[in-house]
Amino acid sequence: LVKAVRQANPNTIVVLENSYPDTIGWEQQNIPAMLWTTHAGAETGHAIADVLFGDVSPSGRLTQTWYKSTSDLPNILDYDIINDDRTYLYYQGSPLYPFGHGLTYTTFKYSNLRLSSGSVGPAGTVTVSVDVRNTGTRASDEVVQLYTHQRTSRVKQPVRQLRAFSRVSLAPGQTKTVQLRLKASDLAFWDVTRSRWVVEASAQDIMVGSSSADIRAHTTLQVRGERVPARNLSVATRAENFDSYQGATLAPETKLRGTSVAATAGNWIGFKGVDLRAGAVSITAQVARAAVGPASIQVRLDDPVHGRLAGTLTVNSTGDVYTYTTAHAAIHGAWGMHDIYLVATGDVRVSTFSLDKRR
Repeated sequence: LVKAVRQANPNTIVVLENSYPDTIGWEQQNIPAMLWTTHAGAETGHAIADVLFGDVSPSGRLTQTWYKSTSDLPNILDYDIINDDRTYLYYQGSPLYPFGHGLTYTTFKYSNLRLSSGSVGPAGTVTVSVDVRNTGTRASDEVVQLYTHQRTSRVKQPVRQLRAFSRVSLAPGQTKTVQLRLKASDLAFWDVTRSRWVVEASAQDIMVGSSSADIRAHTTLQVRGERVPARNLSVATRAENFDSYQGATLAPETKLRGTSVAATAGNWIGFKGVDLRAGAVSITAQVARAAVGPASIQVRLDDPVHGRLAGTLTVNSTGDVYTYTTAHAAIHGAWGMHDIYLVATGDVRVSTFSLDKRR
């Protein structure tokens, strides 16, 4: 229908009224203009008419990333946005419409981005100020968006992350200063090595713009946070607090409480930057296996497939996935700083484990 109408009249506008992104690659390339709205209620028709006829200058912004194709997405049942580089936070590609996108009937110029301070402690707050000028001929609102990116970290950080935004109304030729507050505590992430929030010491890219892909000004903020120490696996460690994984899933430890890691043959979990300078001579783990017969968990250094095999933990059948037993195995040649991988050779569950030091 859209193609037929476009052929009959090149001056065609497509109005989308829905709740989720559509695959509209052809429309984006061939239709002069598109207007999107949610199911906004009884006044939707009047609102659309006001925008189409120019009585109101639109200023909405997308709260989703619109991908070009389903080929840009993993399986719909995979919810790991970090590992799969999903949403505007981690996506490396070029979407159809980026998070925060929205057009209007005028243009804006950003200038004079400045910070109230060039550095901040973990409990501090910085005010980000920027001058925004309406450079067009129509009055309208601009939604000024503040994003950050942490340059160095123990963990994978977002490409950009929205921290604050402000809507400002500007007449033609008018300039206003927009101020956005950034708390250093908002930069914290959950440190799985110590089970607490942490604000890391790092330079933060401060980016201000009209969308996540339309950055108009940027500067740098130094955050006086902390360094996450090397990982200590010589104490009882929850298996669920891994840094990386393949195939493994989180599972209930018991029917009432707790979380364990369930794995089948070839699945693994990884623990980054482990301090083994005191040496590790054995592994102790709380494990369960419902199937008959034994399976095992390999301890590999630095790579889950090609890394040196430091030990193999035998997991005998416990008769039920909720029945755990303590298993031990010797570890050889585990010295210095390494990434540690636990690789399953069969169906097993692990709740806690430790790499025991040389006494």
